[in-house]
Amino acid sequence: MSRTLHVCLLLLAALLLTGLGSLLHGSGISLYALLHPSTLPLLESQLLWQLRLPRLLMAACSGMLLGCAGSAVQARFRNPLAEPGLLGIYSGAALVAALALSLNAGLMAVSLAGFAGSVLALCLLRTLAGQASGTRLLLAGVAISTLLASLLTLLITTLPDGALRSVTFWLMGSYAGAQWQQVGLMLLATPLVWLGLFRHWHLLNALQLGEATAFHLGFDVRRGSWLIVLLASIAAGVVVASCGMIGFVGLLAPHLARLLLGSDARRLMLAAPLFGAWLTVGADWLARSLLAPAELPVGVITSLLGAPFFLWLLRHAKDEHA
Repeated sequence: MSRTLHVCLLLLAALLLTGLGSLLHGSGISLYALLHPSTLPLLESQLLWQLRLPRLLMAACSGMLLGCAGSAVQARFRNPLAEPGLLGIYSGAALVAALALSLNAGLMAVSLAGFAGSVLALCLLRTLAGQASGTRLLLAGVAISTLLASLLTLLITTLPDGALRSVTFWLMGSYAGAQWQQVGLMLLATPLVWLGLFRHWHLLNALQLGEATAFHLGFDVRRGSWLIVLLASIAAGVVVASCGMIGFVGLLAPHLARLLLGSDARRLMLAAPLFGAWLTVGADWLARSLLAPAELPVGVITSLLGAPFFLWLLRHAKDEHA
């Protein structure tokens, strides 16, 4: 456990440093002023408390949620390439949220609509898959995701230019509109979802050996598997509803943690959320900085950085096993 502790402390330090850099970069706020907020002028104080801090917290929480959800889904399906998006949750949340955006709904209404869409997608998955588990459940999720993504594309093609731009930018992921109400929801959801998944680390380890093995070890595989899928879906739904599609984090963060700590679910559920938070906070910093004063979608940054790196990791692993 000492190696796990060292890795987690290193990740926590990297996350704090990255978050501090993101918080201060381009703000005109010094480290001294940050440590003594009473000395801040009104404009800088509003920038810090109304824009930068909620944005930073939302980025960190979304990364943690995607990291722990990705670890759980990969262990559940014994597939290192699996992620919550394969269950249709991303597409369900995106479709309903995009519909709300096209109707000029407010930010909180869009968030609630997105979460409702994720719940509807999960209900549809439950209806189609029934009591199935394993491959059939994953295939049902892929089919639902494809169907909902097609409906989303159909919706986008019917939108006027103004609504099309806002929907497209939101779908690519952004923390720009972070508000304290949304941050409060994510601060509540993050520890609850993490605790719910972490307490099932024994089952996750058993499932990596196969469902039959887990059953013979005494686990209620059907009930436990659906609970894991439910919690991972809630995590993904909260993220998509709050800040749009943040791709690749739920896939990459668990994989990086696995390279350092192995496949033990207990260790992964500690390190993967920290990896996820570090990735999203760093991606948000880059999104604000690369083309300043313009801003890139965070989802584009995570995909551009994550996809080549993940392909390199796959190639590296292939060479090692050759």
